[in-house]
Amino acid sequence: MSETNPNGYRVLARKYRPERFSELIGQEALVRTLGNALSLGRLAHAFVLTGVRGVGKTSTARLLARGLNCIGADGNGEATLEPCGVCEPCRAIAAARHVDVLEIDAASHTGVDDAREIIEGVGYRPVSARFKIYIIDEVHMMSKSAFNALLKTLEEPPDNVKFIFATTEIRKVPVTILSRCQRFDLRRVPAEALSGHLGSICERESIAAEAEAITAIARAAEGSVRDALSLLDQAAAMTADSLTADGIAEMLGRPGRRDSIAILTSAMAGDSAAGLAALASAMANGAEPEMIIADLLDLVHRASLKAAGGTLEELLDAEKAPVAALAEQGIARLGRAWQMLLKGHAEVTAAPHPGAAAEMLVIRLAHLASMPTPGEIVRKLADSAPDGPQQAGPQAERPAAMSETATPEASPAAAPVSDAPEPPSPESQPPQTMMAGGQAEVAVTPPQIMPEAGAEPDPQTSRPQPQSIHDIAALAESQNDLLLASLIRSHVRPVRVQPGLLEISLTDGAPETLPGDIARQLSRWTGTRWMVSLADGAGGQTVAEERQAARQQLHDALAGTPLVKSILATFPGAEIDSVKPAEQPDEDPSHDA
Repeated sequence: MSETNPNGYRVLARKYRPERFSELIGQEALVRTLGNALSLGRLAHAFVLTGVRGVGKTSTARLLARGLNCIGADGNGEATLEPCGVCEPCRAIAAARHVDVLEIDAASHTGVDDAREIIEGVGYRPVSARFKIYIIDEVHMMSKSAFNALLKTLEEPPDNVKFIFATTEIRKVPVTILSRCQRFDLRRVPAEALSGHLGSICERESIAAEAEAITAIARAAEGSVRDALSLLDQAAAMTADSLTADGIAEMLGRPGRRDSIAILTSAMAGDSAAGLAALASAMANGAEPEMIIADLLDLVHRASLKAAGGTLEELLDAEKAPVAALAEQGIARLGRAWQMLLKGHAEVTAAPHPGAAAEMLVIRLAHLASMPTPGEIVRKLADSAPDGPQQAGPQAERPAAMSETATPEASPAAAPVSDAPEPPSPESQPPQTMMAGGQAEVAVTPPQIMPEAGAEPDPQTSRPQPQSIHDIAALAESQNDLLLASLIRSHVRPVRVQPGLLEISLTDGAPETLPGDIARQLSRWTGTRWMVSLADGAGGQTVAEERQAARQQLHDALAGTPLVKSILATFPGAEIDSVKPAEQPDEDPSHDA
């Protein structure tokens, strides 16, 4: 593969450009598809190659052009994915001087006039090659007019014309162009494949390189072969063909893997002094704070994968043991560290002094290491509480308001009323038993507020005969008069309720027509004439006030339980947010019921 250049040094990225598809690393799907298309005679007339920089788009286009026009060493060969490299078309295309293979840079040929030249050239047959091939690099740079001018030619070109487009910005290419091409997405090359490729090149170039140094270059390249070869070239020049891990870390401005492991291990163990010392050592060696945090994120990610049941095959042998030790801390702690590092990375990037921000992040990590996870806190509190929610105490130990039957007389504001409060329906009943305090929730058995025995409806009457203000509101709701039901629950204070007679008082803001509306609708729904009068007294509580009192009663009762007291004391500022029935599982899976 190596090429000699008598006029000077040839950089590795050009010297080791693939000359056949078997040398194209990391793009097996592309090679397999093109090989099958050639063997089956189903080769398309237009291709678009997309991917990040340095993954082989232009190299693939040139290889395809050589393969389509290769005639073999004997001059009788057919189109192939393995061009011979010795025939005249192969050598001319490799040297970029073949008259029938035109490589165009769309960044400098963006206009419709450039597209017109292509259209005019398509009409002529190839001079000496099997196919006339147009390779348009960075095709997304072409103007909208140029794209539109190419549409007709691209859809129905002559049989001996092929188009190969390459771009890093596939979204900028019109869909009308993409629909006329076969699209190939070239993937980033995995770090392990890059490491093997760089190792083989080091052997050919007589470069002494540590395995850790090659791995560091492969990771820094982020899947780009060209970037990897450029970094290798730079490192070889800097270290005089003797690559070491420390030398690569200094060149890249990244921490050595040992420094990153030392920082993270110390911080996760709660040793802030050791973590800060390792951080200072890494920055003294030239590592940028942002790169250090990025490397810590990578270590936490790999440790989390191991804790979740993955493997560490991609790591070096020297890295496997410390990463496995980090994985033993569990996903909960690693996930917490990931969130803190992710937030800290943004802080380091935006901070006026990135080094100070990185030091503060290490200190926070070390401080957090000694803190239990939310699950551990809840388990400790549950074990220490004498009367946990799972141990329902005897009825006598509950507050009297939660264990006794509620009656109208229990409310100090209630006037003599003959009806008893109706138990709220499941749909309208206030939440009962789930208490959210800080990061913990507690399940408590709900109180049963039973209605007082009232007068039975007349069995001879087929229509409903309400006995309480709750019945009247429920009757309005059952008749689909939701507005009247809401007004009754919010504004009506019962004074006396008996068949055919309702004596009430109203809250401030109640509509003046509400008594008349209630009387008219009750008479229509029950078939009995009802009279609704306004009383001078204050009356009892509205339905809404009763429900609010019941919610407050539950709130106060829960706040007095030993477990809830422990939680509120452990988390200063925490408060009971809501109360939910224990029979209904919480919809949020992140809560521990």
